[in-house]
Amino acid sequence: MTDRVTREVALEVLHRDKGCVAVWLGESGRDCRGRLTLDHVKDQPMMGKRAPSDPAHLVSLCQWHHVETGWATSHRPELREYLKEVSA
Repeated sequence: MTDRVTREVALEVLHRDKGCVAVWLGESGRDCRGRLTLDHVKDQPMMGKRAPSDPAHLVSLCQWHHVETGWATSHRPELREYLKEVSA
């Protein structure tokens, strides 16, 4: 059974992040492209295991930063720190 992101959790994360988190972490909003998506962020790097589908492990990113450029993968430490701050 997969751990799906519920509608309620998705709405909570989208409301909390207010757009693409890459912008909050210093990227230009002009670079944002595509629809907002949710990205699972693990507490620790682990191969083969996805992070839980809860607000403490999800961030909203535009499709450009999440999928198309690899930005999300190369900025995992910053995304983890962001989640620690907003979950405190």
